[in-house]
Amino acid sequence: MRKIIIVGIWAVLCLALPAHAHMLNMTEMNLVVADDAPAVLEVRIDLGQSGLITPEAYWAAVTAGSEAAQRQLLTPALTRLTNGIEVLIEGESTTAVVQSFAIDAISLDAINNPLTPQMALVRFGFVGPQPQYLDAVEVRIADSLDVPWPCLVRIDSFEQLPVSRLLTTEIRSSGAVTLGIDGGLTCAGPLVGMALKFQALVPMVSWLAIGFQHIIPMGLDHIVFILGLFFLSTKLTSLLVQVTAFTAAHSLTLAMATLGWVSVSPSIVEPLVAASIVYVAIDNLYAERVAKWRLVIVLLFGLLHGLGFASALSAMTLPEESMITALLLFNVGVELGQISVLVLAYFSVGWLRRWSLYRSRVAEPASLTIAGIGLYWLFKRLAF
Repeated sequence: MRKIIIVGIWAVLCLALPAHAHMLNMTEMNLVVADDAPAVLEVRIDLGQSGLITPEAYWAAVTAGSEAAQRQLLTPALTRLTNGIEVLIEGESTTAVVQSFAIDAISLDAINNPLTPQMALVRFGFVGPQPQYLDAVEVRIADSLDVPWPCLVRIDSFEQLPVSRLLTTEIRSSGAVTLGIDGGLTCAGPLVGMALKFQALVPMVSWLAIGFQHIIPMGLDHIVFILGLFFLSTKLTSLLVQVTAFTAAHSLTLAMATLGWVSVSPSIVEPLVAASIVYVAIDNLYAERVAKWRLVIVLLFGLLHGLGFASALSAMTLPEESMITALLLFNVGVELGQISVLVLAYFSVGWLRRWSLYRSRVAEPASLTIAGIGLYWLFKRLAF
């Protein structure tokens, strides 16, 4: 039974990140029809998750010197997107053309992260007759186009409340919607309402997920440090005190570094993080129990690891209007990641703590392994 639980937890963790990344970057389409302007369709889509472009090609387009150069680099992706979206007026297919587009990224490393989307806001116009009042319009996504699902389609027409539809891999059409009819969400179904609510929560959920991701699977050095704390603490209370101190300390320096109050080069921080792992592991070999001064050491190491988190977070753009909230949620995500590591460690070997040979057969070999990993990282980071 215990093995089944362990495998289940690992499976959830391995599957959660791709699933979250896909859901957080859900596609949005907004068809706007008015009396005094031609109809437009705005599509907000993750080009990378859609398989329309590679991170390298997206970054090349972002850094291109002109809009013409950008358009040339994005032409294959935009052409596939145009061919994959169909708008029908009174049952007749229209011809959509790309009017404008907007893309943005801060680094190639950032967009290689599955939780950092390769977003594009593409604005389409229509050639030929424009949709009129009381016309029936329909938005379809072709089977050949795989967008991040679900896709939220919103139709704004003639200053009436919008009609919204939720498209999925199985339901790729909005169905016929009569323009000028006050739709709101009453005919959209409960799923659309849930999607709209989720849409408002996306910024918060994404920073939570990014924080978690900085522990599992990206924060291997932080995972090893947490395991170092785990293998000496035979009591749950002493372990929780250490982890809480560690979390409070790294949250403080992460906030200070992100806000620009303190700055330390990664070339200094990263070797010291590795050294902290070595220290904790070696201390495990000689200490019989958790000493009071170890809490002070863990607190200091937490300050150090917070600078490491800040270095990783610098590759992403924090929202200026909600920076504190984003930081807080990032820290919560980190804490959830740390708790997950401890839960996995407990279900793997923690239940053996009452065994008389636990220290010699489990804790000491594990601590030696952790020390070896820390030494390898230390030499590697000092050398390179």
